[in-house]
Amino acid sequence: MRPTNRSTWILLLSFLGLAGLQSPGCSNEEENALRNGTDLSLTGECKLAADDGDPCTLEGCEGQPNAHVVTAGLPCGLNNDLACTPTGDCGGCTTGDQCGVSTACLPWTCDVDKVCRQTPSPNGQKVPSQIPDDCKEIVCDGSGGEKSVNDPDDAPFVDCHDTTCSNGSPESTPVAQGTACNTNGGKSCDGKGNCIECNTDADCGAAGIYCDLKSHTCHECDDNIQNGDESDIDCGGDRCADCSKGKKCNVIQDCGSSLFCADGICCNSACDKECEACDLAASIGTCDYIAKYEDDPSYGAGMTCTAATGETCNGAGACRGALGVSCSGPTDCASAKCHGTTNVCVKNTGDTCSQPDECFSNTCTGGVCG
Repeated sequence: MRPTNRSTWILLLSFLGLAGLQSPGCSNEEENALRNGTDLSLTGECKLAADDGDPCTLEGCEGQPNAHVVTAGLPCGLNNDLACTPTGDCGGCTTGDQCGVSTACLPWTCDVDKVCRQTPSPNGQKVPSQIPDDCKEIVCDGSGGEKSVNDPDDAPFVDCHDTTCSNGSPESTPVAQGTACNTNGGKSCDGKGNCIECNTDADCGAAGIYCDLKSHTCHECDDNIQNGDESDIDCGGDRCADCSKGKKCNVIQDCGSSLFCADGICCNSACDKECEACDLAASIGTCDYIAKYEDDPSYGAGMTCTAATGETCNGAGACRGALGVSCSGPTDCASAKCHGTTNVCVKNTGDTCSQPDECFSNTCTGGVCG
């Protein structure tokens, strides 16, 4: 393990002789004679052998009998506080911990002769450190290393699933609906592999607490919260009372008798004509006309009245031409004014303005058409 050059060997010869130890040398007598001659291959230092990793050998000349010479007395062990024996073993130990760093499959021991030994663990012996729930097990390979083998008993746990191991890989199928679970605050499996709050009213506990089958969440009709399938706070849906006028709705069934569901509001009428709405801030729940120059994004059977299509509401429940679009008469325009020269819709008296030519009267005073 310890490489030496020629001068070092000379020193070692004296030391080893004094110590009564055999010198590895770097050549035989015939080679030494040649070294002192003209043979360039033997003159000077030899090429050192590569380190063999053994603390109980000295490295000599590559390819020669002294390439790796067992040498008693060399320090060895984990902290170099033991000594090599004439047979090349590391001796003087009392415990395996002095010999080196053990692994799960290649431990160090100290035998009865106080000599360090390294013996591979049996093939298949399980190592202490494992990766859980991967359908695998790490065991010793019998040669000091580790290997991975299939473990049918190492299946992961997945709530609302029946998991097994197949050829070293996890497989799972959903468990039956109603199976208890506790993932993410859920209580009951839905039969599709999800842990939800409820499948039935019984999952929600006390009477008066209902299970919304769409969201699979429990809700009450008197908790001052819009939850479950309620369309507004504590009203609408399949379980709670009908909503009153002005409350939100999803379908007409969410609203009380004689009411309609228009623009998402329980309304006093169907409110489905052009430029009518039931969700206007000043009259929620009562159908009213959309203000002049405002859009009606949806009415009737999917129709619209928007500036993007050159139309707008006239404030009286009709959809007419927007400002600046072509016209042939006043009834074509939401403003009820069609400019006689340019034949486009222009602003009427009382409309806001910034320039006179915006107004039919060609007068803009104080930001208002005259």
